[in-house]
This record gives sequence, C-alpha cells and structure tokens, in this order.
Amino acid sequence: MIRFEQVYKRYESQQEALSGLSFELLTGEMAFLTGHSGAGKSTLLKLIALIERSSHGQVIVNNQNLNRLPKWKIPYYRRKIGLVFQEHNLLHDRTVFDNVALPLIIAGENHREIGRRVRAALDKVGLLGKERNLPIA
Repeated sequence: MIRFEQVYKRYESQQEALSGLSFELLTGEMAFLTGHSGAGKSTLLKLIALIERSSHGQVIVNNQNLNRLPKWKIPYYRRKIGLVFQEHNLLHDRTVFDNVALPLIIAGENHREIGRRVRAALDKVGLLGKERNLPIA
C-alpha cells in the first residue's frame, strides 16, 4: 500500500517538483506512472525509496509513515521494496552474476542461496546464459 497525502517537494533551487500530490495505491493494485519530462515521476519514486524526503505532507508505505522513519532504519526499509532505475548503475568490472548477487551479499545471504536466487532471477529475464559476461558499457 502506498499513500501520498498532500505531498510537496521543493528543491533547494526553489524548483517545485510536486505540489499537493495525493493518491492511494492499495495492496495488489498496479499503476503506470507517466508524464512529460519534469512532471515529477522520478521525484515520486525517490520519495518512496527514501532517496529524498518530502518538503511537506505524508508519504506512507505499508502503513509506515516514511516522514517519521529515522535515517538508521532506511537501509532496512529499502530491503522490502524494489526499484528498477533507467540508469542501471552496473559495476562494469563485475560479471552479470556478480552485479545481481551484490545486494544479496550485502544483506548477508548465504552463498548457496545467493547462487540459487541469482540464477532464478537471470533465468526469469532470459539472461541465464550470460551470467559470466561483463556488462556492456
């Protein structure tokens, strides 16, 4: 569940990215986020991921008010959500397998489970045969 209640986001440059945004996306619902360049799409996703904080208003995810979440809890919160960025930010000196495995290694997953989960994910997107390749720059 994601709920925005009168959310505003203004950057230090005084550019207003979001102004009074309110919506609710219930558990199991799917939505498409579209709009012209500069409409605030990336800002909205950054607020959900706590990459940025709102200037005003409430951002609530799974009944947790993100405005009240202390900085030290952010990494634990982020482990429960997933984002795919346009800029994929791959490490070009590591294989496809190693890039996908990195978040699991950081989370402390055991070696055997990492291998199983990474191969399952790569298989799901048709990249299992490329697990030893380096990403193309």
